[in-house]
Amino acid sequence: MQPVAVTIVGAGNVGYHLAWHLHNAGQRIVQVFSRHLPAARWIGTLLDVPYTDRLEDINQESEIYLISVKDDAISEVVTRLRLPEKIVAHTSGTVPMDVLQPVSRRYGIFYPLQTLSRNISVDFSSIPFCINGSDEYTYERLRTLASCLTRKVVRINDQQRLAIHVAAVFANNFTNHLFAIAQRILESHGLSFEILKPLIHETVRKIQNHPPLNVQTGPAIRGDVQTIARHIEFLRNMDGFSSLYEQLSHSIERMQHART
Repeated sequence: MQPVAVTIVGAGNVGYHLAWHLHNAGQRIVQVFSRHLPAARWIGTLLDVPYTDRLEDINQESEIYLISVKDDAISEVVTRLRLPEKIVAHTSGTVPMDVLQPVSRRYGIFYPLQTLSRNISVDFSSIPFCINGSDEYTYERLRTLASCLTRKVVRINDQQRLAIHVAAVFANNFTNHLFAIAQRILESHGLSFEILKPLIHETVRKIQNHPPLNVQTGPAIRGDVQTIARHIEFLRNMDGFSSLYEQLSHSIERMQHART
């Protein structure tokens, strides 16, 4: 495919990765914007492209503009940006697509379903990209752009994207928080988090081939009341972890009972 001219609006984790991987895939990054000039400068210098911290100075030369700012900042960008006849898409998992209507009649979604950190490399070829567009032309151009990064491009509507994002918070953000709690519990007793890593790896390995509900283990699913009581007592003075333990145990029990 011919290189697509792309402007990245937002220089956080998502904006950085999109700029870097699109550039490496042969696309032409025309400009990078960030309200924080050092962030825009860092990516601009890395890719040898212009950068700015002023929405008023965003170029009119690109075909596609990817808005990768925080969800709460999208509305500000929309009020200040006008790109008639350009394709404008945001990368949010929750914000409705038509919020971009004031910017251009050609608007859409370009949502990479992955946790992204600036200093950690990611294989984009395995990342699902959730795409949609205000019309077929817009959708096809965004699909083509995503296809240079990944084999997994899926067309979804706003409600499906919201469901994916909520599910991702449970599967990724909450799970990572539980890992952090586990680490704190261990380290408060002179133990290393490393001891749990084989267990974590096996947990993740099993769900590659089995529904999570089918491989649930632990005292809650066994109805091991005495063990649960001991655990809750152990956690009583640890930052409210005992109430979280109780809630999760009840959730496991309820889901198991609903299944049977």
